[in-house]
Amino acid sequence: MTIALRRVTADDWETWRPVRLAALADAPEAFGSTLADWADAPEHRWRTRLSIPGALDLLAHAEDESVVGMASGVPGEDPGTAELISMWVDPSAALIRAVATWAASAGADTLELSVMPDNATARRTYERCGFTAADEPGDPLPDGRHEVVMRRDLTAERTLNAYERAADRYAERTVDHRAGLVDDLLALVPVGARVLELGSGPGRDALALEAAGLVVDRTDGARTFVDALRSAGHEARLVDVRSDAFGGPYDAVFANAVLLHVGRTELESVLVRLRDAVHPGGVLAATVKLGDGDAWSTRKLDLARHFTYWTPGPLAEVVTGSGWTDVDVRETTRPGADERWLTVTARRP
Repeated sequence: MTIALRRVTADDWETWRPVRLAALADAPEAFGSTLADWADAPEHRWRTRLSIPGALDLLAHAEDESVVGMASGVPGEDPGTAELISMWVDPSAALIRAVATWAASAGADTLELSVMPDNATARRTYERCGFTAADEPGDPLPDGRHEVVMRRDLTAERTLNAYERAADRYAERTVDHRAGLVDDLLALVPVGARVLELGSGPGRDALALEAAGLVVDRTDGARTFVDALRSAGHEARLVDVRSDAFGGPYDAVFANAVLLHVGRTELESVLVRLRDAVHPGGVLAATVKLGDGDAWSTRKLDLARHFTYWTPGPLAEVVTGSGWTDVDVRETTRPGADERWLTVTARRP
């Protein structure tokens, strides 16, 4: 599901009143009052309780315009942070992703929220969405306890925001010849193979794969690229490699210069899900940047993108550890290039 955000209007409050009443019935302690206190409350009291001064109230809706949630947020106390102060949602993961994207586009590095200390369900939900509990206690509660502060790093969202803002620039500054990874994949799969392409971007490699007789499922994490591919007459899906379903099963996964944006600790879980997205015997073909550590770079787009660098040994260990076999990692830097690259191919047993 794709979620878009817009500011809450006066007409939205009445629509969302039943949702809040249902939440209050399930967890009155979180509201500090009872259902009876609010069931017949006038609209102005609802707004005072639910819309905090200085907050940005956002309504989330799906592509069919159906409303799936609401969130309120404010700038955090520390520079570069945003605080998610309330949320009513179905499904939660999609809205959290939309809010994280909004916060990153506003310049935040971190998204923060607080949960009640005994609300284990909410805490598990946020942990599945990339939040971790902070060491310091949150705001004090009347019973002497404190709220639990949870934070989510927005590195991935900031990188995607760079692609969203500079998709045309990326296309203009990307060489127009097909990637060498195309030939690597063609050597491993037969004509007619169905391929999941991650990070289709402007679509150059997909065209080359299709010209060679493969069937390509185009995906990208940036809506700008997906919209451009659709406008050009191609089917394309918006996919976050960290959490979205890949579909399948496919004969191969093609990921040219995509997994280099996945954090070091996240890569294995992504590779496990990619393994499960291909048939037994299915193939992985991917490229990452060769180097140590990780870093932000404004090269090519003049906007900051985050990269995770790999050396052959550790990368091969992660790929093998995620259940792929026949793992081959080798340097494939082009002569004269100012950056070094690794290509990895592997097969699902």
